[in-house]
Amino acid sequence: MGIRLLEKREKENNREYAYRTLRENIMTLELPPGETLNENELAEKMKVSRTPVHEAILMLKEEALAEVYPQSGSRVSRLEVERLNEGYFLRLQVEPEIMRQIAGNLSSEEIMAFKQNLKYQSEALKREDYLDEFYRLDEEFHHMIYRFSRKETIWRAVKNVCSHYDRVCYLDGMMSRAGVELREQENRALYRILLTGQEPEGSPQSFCCEKYLSAYKKNFGEILEAYAEYFNI
Repeated sequence: MGIRLLEKREKENNREYAYRTLRENIMTLELPPGETLNENELAEKMKVSRTPVHEAILMLKEEALAEVYPQSGSRVSRLEVERLNEGYFLRLQVEPEIMRQIAGNLSSEEIMAFKQNLKYQSEALKREDYLDEFYRLDEEFHHMIYRFSRKETIWRAVKNVCSHYDRVCYLDGMMSRAGVELREQENRALYRILLTGQEPEGSPQSFCCEKYLSAYKKNFGEILEAYAEYFNI
């Protein structure tokens, strides 16, 4: 079982570190759907005891990222189309309303934060190993939409529900650079809306650039075919 170890943060306890490390590896498919989670092996790799690893796996279970079977161990949850659709639906309903609250009302510091993030997204796409860095910046961009509107609790709830949606989007990025480039283009469109406060023509859902949220759909058939073992179908 190979995992990418993260640097431990200041004042981060072992459970928090184990959770953050395991979640990062699951979301970037270093620990792919269906992978067994051996607590002893993971504890040894992370240089912590088994207890914080066990607690971290229980936390991941609450996000539908891990499945725990008494007496027989744990594994990374396989992807479920129903959960994917729920995540997509939730963001499509929530994000336009949050954007309406802050679009055209950003401070100069907030505008600069979005602008800088987009610059880094563009720079990441110029590299061969762009995927992890781009998706980190992409998530940071959308987190700022919630944070600047004082909706941090909603962001955490959205990320919980979207755990399968986010993994499918990462798979889409693995399969097609074009899908990632589309996300970057749509983030720039979102930035223009946030900057000007002008809602684009069309349905209310177009306010959050539905093309961004649905970018994975173009390749979804190919994803299902190439990674059938990752899905519960």
